Amino acid sequence: MMASLVRRSVTALAALATILIAGAQARAESAWTEAYQSSPATYAPPSDQFVDFAVQHWHIPADALRAELNKQPIEGTVRYRIAVQAEGSQLRIRLSNENGTSPLELAGASVALAADGFAAGAGTLRRLTFGGVDRISVPTGSPVLSDPVSLPVKPGTELVVTIGLATTYSNEGRGGAGFMLAPGDQTMAAVLPQGAAMMKGRPIVTGVSVLSETKPNVIVAFGDSITDGNRADHTMLRGWPEALARRLAARKGGAAYSVINAGIGGNRVLSPGWGDAGLARLDRDALRVEGITHLIVLEGINDINMSGASPFGISPELTAGELIGGYRQIIARAHERGIKVYFGTLTPNPGDALTSTPAKVAMRDAVNAWIRTSGEPDGVIDFDAMVRDPKQPAQFKAEFDSGDHLHPSERGYQAMGDGIDLSMFP
Repeated sequence: MMASLVRRSVTALAALATILIAGAQARAESAWTEAYQSSPATYAPPSDQFVDFAVQHWHIPADALRAELNKQPIEGTVRYRIAVQAEGSQLRIRLSNENGTSPLELAGASVALAADGFAAGAGTLRRLTFGGVDRISVPTGSPVLSDPVSLPVKPGTELVVTIGLATTYSNEGRGGAGFMLAPGDQTMAAVLPQGAAMMKGRPIVTGVSVLSETKPNVIVAFGDSITDGNRADHTMLRGWPEALARRLAARKGGAAYSVINAGIGGNRVLSPGWGDAGLARLDRDALRVEGITHLIVLEGINDINMSGASPFGISPELTAGELIGGYRQIIARAHERGIKVYFGTLTPNPGDALTSTPAKVAMRDAVNAWIRTSGEPDGVIDFDAMVRDPKQPAQFKAEFDSGDHLHPSERGYQAMGDGIDLSMFP
């Protein structure tokens, strides 16, 4: 009898120990995972040559273009709608003043699950604090990370992040996502009041981290406007990285992945001007990301199009060998950290006289041939083959063209995301 009681007690203690160990292991595996990113960037004012080109080729009124592309002083409250790509119970929001020229003064900030449009879901609005305070000054050249807030999310969950500006802020109107601008401090308003207006710019919100119980792998999509999602609906992110994220989240089997977007409109691999050069920002926007396992690079079309004479002025002439040399540096630096590098082939040139000279078309073809055949990247994603017109391979297929012959339409972005072989991410 006594022996039986002892055996049952030992068995119960062993079971309890197993439960405690499992719980400790689960807690040990939980970690902060990057689930959203928008890379900080700043731009030089648009040149007269570029404005003239855009008016002639894209039929954009000059005054409207200058108003959009020049920095815009704004004040009041800004609200972004963004999607996170990891599951977890808590969030931290990263804001950026890394390209600012004066301190960014915040009257407050909040996060909520998104409802319709830019409204906050009922009962989900959470005030953000930074080191325990909600009104802060973000120093020039610095980011700031919020304290954790409890708000469970899954891959694809959409959030609204709201920032009350205590002083005037200089909005970078070129590229990036859409946001709402409302008068006064609306940080904790579930619905923005009448008078709120839609605008476009580089987001102040540059990252969201999620506390995940089981840490997923991270894929960083690194590129220019075709990765950033320009020309798609600016009210939310619908580029090819987001399409890839949705497919990975929906598949049965395989590891979990968070896909974050490190695209900057106009960015180049070798030269600054439209954000820092790709080689200069690679560590900040990709390699430093905790848990990164894969880097997808789709960049270089701007290096080619801006070589020599272009709508953006005169730049040094570039060769295919120089651009490929930049690619090799990306591969070497990523491989040093054990990261797989997949290169995407460059999509079509616009076809105008300045960006599609015979020399530039030949350079693009040579670069794509290297991507497809060199064997130096760990894998190839043939974006060009996905979106080009089979009858006229130098052009987009009509339904995949946004209309400017450089950026894909929403259907084009979806085709790019749908065309990626998911077996590349086991």
